[in-house]
Amino acid sequence: MEKKAFLCLGIMMPALAVHAQSVIPNDSTVNLQEIVISDNFSHSDVTPLSMTTLTPGRIRTYASAPNYVEMMQGIPGVYATSQAGTYGDASLNMRGFKQENIAVLLNGIPIQGLTSGSMYWSNWMGLAEATYSIQVQKGMGASMLTDCAMGGTVNIITKTGEGLPEWKASASFVEYGTWKGMLSYSSGQTKRGWNTSLMVSGVKGDGYVETSEVKSVSYLLSVSRILDSRNTLTFTALGSPEQHDQRNTELSKNETDRYGRGYSKNWGWLNGERYSIARNHYFKPYFTLQHHLDKGKLTMKNSLYLALADGGGRSTYNDRTMPAVIDHQTPDGHIDFDAVIAENSATGVSHNVILDYLSGHTQAGAVISSDYMLSDSWKLSAGLQYQYYDTWSKMVILDLLGGSSFQGLGVGDYIGSRYGRTTHLASGYGQILYDGRRLNARLGASVFNGNYRYHNDVNGEMSDWVHGWGMTLKAGALYHLTGNTGAFLNMGYNNRLPYAGVYLQSNGHPLAGGITNEENLLTEAGMRMNWHGGSMELSGYLADWKNKTLTQSIAKRANEQAEKYQITGLDARHMGVELSVSQQIAPWMKVDAFANLASWKWTSSGNAISYDSYSSETLQTYRIYCDGLHVGDAPQTQIGLQSDFSLPRGFYANLSWQYNDRMYADFEPNTRTSQSSPDAYRFPSWHIVDATAGWSGQLSGSMHIDIFATCRNLTDSFYIERGKDGSGNDLATFRGYWGAPRTLSLSTKITW
Repeated sequence: MEKKAFLCLGIMMPALAVHAQSVIPNDSTVNLQEIVISDNFSHSDVTPLSMTTLTPGRIRTYASAPNYVEMMQGIPGVYATSQAGTYGDASLNMRGFKQENIAVLLNGIPIQGLTSGSMYWSNWMGLAEATYSIQVQKGMGASMLTDCAMGGTVNIITKTGEGLPEWKASASFVEYGTWKGMLSYSSGQTKRGWNTSLMVSGVKGDGYVETSEVKSVSYLLSVSRILDSRNTLTFTALGSPEQHDQRNTELSKNETDRYGRGYSKNWGWLNGERYSIARNHYFKPYFTLQHHLDKGKLTMKNSLYLALADGGGRSTYNDRTMPAVIDHQTPDGHIDFDAVIAENSATGVSHNVILDYLSGHTQAGAVISSDYMLSDSWKLSAGLQYQYYDTWSKMVILDLLGGSSFQGLGVGDYIGSRYGRTTHLASGYGQILYDGRRLNARLGASVFNGNYRYHNDVNGEMSDWVHGWGMTLKAGALYHLTGNTGAFLNMGYNNRLPYAGVYLQSNGHPLAGGITNEENLLTEAGMRMNWHGGSMELSGYLADWKNKTLTQSIAKRANEQAEKYQITGLDARHMGVELSVSQQIAPWMKVDAFANLASWKWTSSGNAISYDSYSSETLQTYRIYCDGLHVGDAPQTQIGLQSDFSLPRGFYANLSWQYNDRMYADFEPNTRTSQSSPDAYRFPSWHIVDATAGWSGQLSGSMHIDIFATCRNLTDSFYIERGKDGSGNDLATFRGYWGAPRTLSLSTKITW
């Protein structure tokens, strides 16, 4: 039976045919990578979704980038940047929605945490080298296994073995001192249907931010076996044990002007060495076993997966104020550890200490999905999913900084709460699909059930189970007006099951006032066109976000109660128009352009409940006013242009420009307590220019080399990348991070 795998840059997807033989012949070049892609990717010629697939070539260009998500830049409606300028710390927004409203899949399996929906990209530092391709689906997405895809879905496909034996090696160097290297081997397809791929990579060095060292070793092992013409097994193991210094204290404009964009408050000199109070260390090995079955009318993909996460991060703690900021500074703006040690030594009791906040989780699950051809045009899809997710966290004292004890405790003692949450999530879905000569249509429904319990890891106490139900409906149609033109429409309704962190606070008590599911309505309409050497996609979307539930913790201060806010009844509307155009101008020149014009606003006010985080006692109830305010944290206007040049004798170049505007600072809705509450601070618009130039050629008959240099922010634009709104809603009170200065990197890749 013929399978099709689709690879594209932008919205163009040429098909690659793959044939699975009943007997594996000696000269077989069956590519398991294409089988994996066919099983996991949606195809633009039959799917009513707005989507972009990043090819291996696009991923290679970002080989030296410090953050995985940066390769998604240049897609309209997507804002993918560093989070604070340090290696591995990244943030992703799609259509104005944050990470917890973006589904992330790895080979079709959801991998986000079930406590808050967060995606800690630093845990996946080696994922760039392990990635074969990425599909970014905006809006509700094609997967029926996720219910958080308000902004979109990112589906990552890892590398499996290629058709023939192959070695690859690569290295890159960034001017600020970061080295990166990779070595991989693929056995190729053996006579018995085996294919093994192994990759090891590492990164070490500093970035442009002060004291931002990173050390990481990553690996990927993929072993596949074509059992017969119907069955294929694929085992994947990947991981990235890492440690890196973070910058998690936001800066003011005055501090940035005085000390530079790379300034960090998170370090000082301790015992003659640079010492960061925000060093992260984590290891999350991930294992999957997938079975692919093709019996003609019936196809199945069955998966088992397991992740074991363990790590932590330094932080400060004191007995005076929270957050626990050390207020002793040297004249150059860094932590004065000598002053801290002198103060603690004088009293014998530490007022400031260094902690290691340890946390981890076990994540395991199974997915069964199947497709059955009812006829040549009708197909029925169904599936079941189960996820187990158990977390733990605790804090241990690392350094008393000159004192003899802290609150009666010493180095190595645990302090504060030691707790976790257990989640059991189950879901099932059914979908009917029609594939006709001119019309492709689909209608599906999913049901989700969540069960949550808190556990106290000191005394062994456990809370009662709390339960929730959610559901999703998805429908869409693609109509081929001509052979080269199609119009699509998709709609979705999501009665969303809240995350475990919304149900249960840190003492195991349910939130005051109970929990109400969010209700999300999405619709999108668009058109695709293809012509000789070019393509275009134009789409418009509308997403109504009903009854958003937000929680925010306010840490305990001396002689004050620790407060937590629960906000209910907030609505938001995200709408916009997106355009992507691609044209081959000449055999040696290709141009891509895109635009995003959006309006993301809160459309209602809500109610806030403030209560004690430890006793659950309600402290106050009040009204918040967000109606008409812009949603922050991503630009609502984007325009971009990219040119690719194929030059003589193997030389090539890439030049890209992007303009961003109408971006507002992020803010907490509970700060808007007046009917005349203002918008958050609006960032000045900015331009970013990136350039790559390289040479690709043969060193010998079997050895290929690729050497290239990349310059990011070529014009050294000075711009705000992210940050929080201040009390004055202006630049003076804004706190955040400015984008990286002009940065040059050199890379090489050899294949033989």
